[in-house]
Amino acid sequence: MASTSQIVDALLARLRGAAPQLTVEYFAGAEDDYPLAHPQGVALLCMRGSQFGPLHDGYGQLRTLQLTITVLLNQRDAGMGDCDALDAIRRACLGFAPPDCQPAWLLSENFLGYRDGVARYAITLATDTLQVAEADPESVIMLNAVSNEEQP
Repeated sequence: MASTSQIVDALLARLRGAAPQLTVEYFAGAEDDYPLAHPQGVALLCMRGSQFGPLHDGYGQLRTLQLTITVLLNQRDAGMGDCDALDAIRRACLGFAPPDCQPAWLLSENFLGYRDGVARYAITLATDTLQVAEADPESVIMLNAVSNEEQP
């Protein structure tokens, strides 16, 4: 199973390809703490948490990851409109299947406000994967031999 960092890295790469006009990076802090230096803006990806389904067969659970992309668009020098940037990010996310995940779906999009010449938006998405228990090597039954003969 893919690790959380592999899933996040895949989404970051996808976003970089979809919105090359923006800086794209992982940032778990508050958007007000991000030092916006890019003339057009930035897309900040953050893992917001997971919800888990019931345990199946004692070994795995459905895990729904929620991720938020906070988009900061510099209105002073922006060459790409707000709608174009948000459209590109939504298109990149919807249906994208990170490693060992189901295709992502969008949960919400919110305008967070306009401050200091920067328009701020948040797009939240989710994807399902499996959380699998670690196997105890002592309890695993090993296959030692294969025979084509039928046993009574």
